[in-house]
Amino acid sequence: MNRSTDRASPRKGAGKQARKSQATQRLIIDTTIKCLAKYGYHETTYIRITEEAGVSRGAMRHHFPSRVDIMKATIEYLHQKRLTAFHKAAASIPDGPARTRANIEALWQHVNHPMFMVFIDLALAARKDQELAAIFRPAQRIFRQECYYSALDLFPEWLKHREQLRTAIDLALYMMEGMVLADLSQDGESATRLLDFLARELDVLRTNSAEDKSRDPDLV
Repeated sequence: MNRSTDRASPRKGAGKQARKSQATQRLIIDTTIKCLAKYGYHETTYIRITEEAGVSRGAMRHHFPSRVDIMKATIEYLHQKRLTAFHKAAASIPDGPARTRANIEALWQHVNHPMFMVFIDLALAARKDQELAAIFRPAQRIFRQECYYSALDLFPEWLKHREQLRTAIDLALYMMEGMVLADLSQDGESATRLLDFLARELDVLRTNSAEDKSRDPDLV
């Protein structure tokens, strides 16, 4: 018997099983997102996800023993997708005087994506559902922190103004989330006016912080 071949076979089989397991988990998470978009959080039940994913109850229990486990994995996946989209959109915008406004527009298009609306529904549900809040709010804090570090990489001009950058990110995200809830995506004129205002305020925030540091030697 070839011992090296004999040892390699279980590892090969284990790798195939791991890929199959990951594919099943991804199927369940994708199905959960579709259910959230179609039915909302409260109607996205464990049984509904199982049936629409087309997996057995045994397989479902194996990968996600409870609805909470599914929601935790789904929220983490959604946040990672949001962060990746934010980084990709910002990285594709060239330097220049209109860069701030272009980034604001890219972020606005992102928050109007159907997947982001799932996030909005989860955020609203977490206000009254303590079980959901326990997994959503920590994940949201991590997401905003990752946005901050990602922005530091993308916008080195803000490196000396880190607190202002954190304020800028919070201002942009909170404002746009409110605009989505107000359904301003359907009101192009109002949305454009507010986004123009936001871009101007972010430029002022960065400019003022730079001027303050140049005047105060203790801040340099």
